[in-house]
Amino acid sequence: MKKIITPILMGLGLLMLNVSLYAQTANVQIIHNAADPNAATVDIYLDAGAAPAVDDLNFREATNFIALPAGVSIDVGVAPGTSTGPSDILATITLPPLTAGENYIAMATGVLVPALFDQTANGADIAFKLEILTPARQLGTSTDVDLAVFHGATDVDSVDILVASAGGATLIDDLAYGTFQGYAAVAPTKYILDITPYNDNSTVVISYFVDLSTLGGGAATVFASGFLNPANNQNGPGFGVFAALADGTVLPLTATGDTADVQVIHNSGDPAADSVDIYVDILTDTIKLDNVAYRTATGFLTLPAGYPIDIVVAAKNSTSIADGLASFTPTLVADSRSLAIASGVLNLPGSSFAANPDGVDNGFTLLLTEGRNASASATDLDVTVVHGSTDAPSVGVNANGGALLDSVAYQDISGYVTIPAAQYRIDVTAANDPASVLFPFYFDASGLGGGAAAILASGFLTPADNEDGAGFGLFAVLPAGGDFVALTPVGAARAQVIHNAADPAADTVDIYVNTFAGIVKVDDFAFRTATGFIDLPAGYPVDIVIAAPTSADITDGVIATIPLTATDADTLHIIANGVLDPSGFAANPEAISTAFNLYAIGGSREAARDAGNVDLRVFHGATDAPAVDVVAFGSGVIVDSAAYTDATGYLELPAASYQLNVTPEGANSTVVGSFIADASGLGGGSGIIVASGFLTPADNADGEAFGLLLVLADGTAILLDNVTSRDRDLGQNNALLKTYPNPFRGSATLEYSVDTPGEVSFQILDMSGKVLSEKVISNQFVGEQELNLSAEELGSGMRLIIMRTETSRAVQKVLVLE
Repeated sequence: MKKIITPILMGLGLLMLNVSLYAQTANVQIIHNAADPNAATVDIYLDAGAAPAVDDLNFREATNFIALPAGVSIDVGVAPGTSTGPSDILATITLPPLTAGENYIAMATGVLVPALFDQTANGADIAFKLEILTPARQLGTSTDVDLAVFHGATDVDSVDILVASAGGATLIDDLAYGTFQGYAAVAPTKYILDITPYNDNSTVVISYFVDLSTLGGGAATVFASGFLNPANNQNGPGFGVFAALADGTVLPLTATGDTADVQVIHNSGDPAADSVDIYVDILTDTIKLDNVAYRTATGFLTLPAGYPIDIVVAAKNSTSIADGLASFTPTLVADSRSLAIASGVLNLPGSSFAANPDGVDNGFTLLLTEGRNASASATDLDVTVVHGSTDAPSVGVNANGGALLDSVAYQDISGYVTIPAAQYRIDVTAANDPASVLFPFYFDASGLGGGAAAILASGFLTPADNEDGAGFGLFAVLPAGGDFVALTPVGAARAQVIHNAADPAADTVDIYVNTFAGIVKVDDFAFRTATGFIDLPAGYPVDIVIAAPTSADITDGVIATIPLTATDADTLHIIANGVLDPSGFAANPEAISTAFNLYAIGGSREAARDAGNVDLRVFHGATDAPAVDVVAFGSGVIVDSAAYTDATGYLELPAASYQLNVTPEGANSTVVGSFIADASGLGGGSGIIVASGFLTPADNADGEAFGLLLVLADGTAILLDNVTSRDRDLGQNNALLKTYPNPFRGSATLEYSVDTPGEVSFQILDMSGKVLSEKVISNQFVGEQELNLSAEELGSGMRLIIMRTETSRAVQKVLVLE
């Protein structure tokens, strides 16, 4: 919209002074529509007056209606805008006598030297002239808008003008250059007008948008202007259509045909809008998007650009655009891409929603922002972040531990940033406090290289205060549209890491846990050692990297990288097991792979369920051992058929000392190893017993020999006492051990024989394998010996007495009576 500049107003003041000398006047609006570049700005002289009546009138500007003398001829002189007086006049046009009280439009049109310009196809004279419309109108004759139309484009043939938004109805028929079409009353609304060659309405030369919705009761002159082919017309201004209002305002009509791409995203958490119909009214047509569900998006739609379009949101299953609940009128920029994000709540009568903590209006709205469907780099991802949660305060956003956004409030949009297509921890933090993580999420963008995504905060922090709408989350919207892609909420797990890989090449390692938000390092982690239980993120794969003990960082000396996904609120044993190069080691008898790996065993316990017990589980981690049973001496099989990498559930045992015999599966009389697990001081505690090392070290790079490793919850790792090497078959040495009387009450005498001087030990167990009593004699002499037994100390019931020397072992059953 362009106003007449101050010098013009000064000229008009002089003109009014002259006119006041005449008794009768007429009203004339002068419109400068002569596209000749040499007449881009002109001065208008009346009757060769000493000063211009209109000073510096620019091409496509207009005066308002000004009073001129009636009843007399008036010479209108046109001079360059730099004129100093009437001697500079380029052309003079004589107006015939004007009728008093009448309104006129004086349209300056044509060119100064026609031979230098293209002629119209219909041969019309294109020389500079004033074309007069009378009677003209300053106001409309009703509540409609009264339009007069003038064809002022010198190189354009006769045209028809159709109302495309009304089904192609003819508004103007056969309008030739240099002619006016008198007034037509049209409704004050928005229109698309098609300009076509005369009598060829199927060929649309150009279309225009015109908004008359605010001009009801007024009048305007619509005029075609400029050159269709500027290169053939002294490079003058290009073709356009304009409307001059009575006050001198000139409005350009917007040429249609430009388009923009828009992705419509439904992120309004109001349950009343869980699914909506969306109408896009582009005047010539209406697009309806049926039943668009919450947390879904369209792909990019091609829509008109350059003029306002109506986007109307209606309840699902609506019958027409008139059913709209909310409407928006954006004007899209030509060739742009945008995201149109439905956000906020409808606040329908009877509903109740929490106010935004920062005071931002939570009402239903359409957020229009830049959109992208690709990144310039095939290995990168372009990401924009949108805060769309109405009841959430301002927050910060971290990406892989680094602050991405310091503070964004509801409705804020970050704009695009380019990041590598990789895995990310996206943490929602307190505003301006990146260390205070409120909501952690995981986003796997590793497969999105070359693409783009919008990350939306969606839903309510407190659904109960918001009509029980959907809960808060982060979601990615991809250019193809469809359902939002939920970012994975990060949970918390507890884990104990145990190094049980017996390969000598991995005797000591560094272990890194890459949580993407940070890196945890366990330095110089030795075979048969363990951490205590540590915090570990859950719900997404973290990378556990095993590296050489001299590693400087997570990329240095990498031996293996193994992803691990923990379950929220779970407690794990993570056991590093196996060998780096299985071809150099004995194969597993059950053909189970012995390659180095991490074994995550869920449901672990950091304490016993009963304060008087110790809770133990067993893991078979010996690569060259077959499936085994574990027998608690005197109590029976407690682990039945455990193959390599198998783990048992928990055994809830009294806190005591136990003898554990490892036997081949189903062959419990053949003891592979016999071990003492002294848990007498572990009441209320828990642990895991790990089969560790090699049965035949010589076939396994001379790695550590087989043993049982007891790992407690605090990280204490105890290699159980292996008594196998000094045990003999139980039936061969019973003569060395004798109790009398048997059974007995009160007390009895234990006789035993020693054939080699040295240490002698005694254990008395109940039939469950629990050790009731232990005694060690450090320097026992050779020969027959005695030991007193007390019924009060042993308690009543069947008991096992085990004697061990440096070279022998003997067992006897004793019945103690009440």
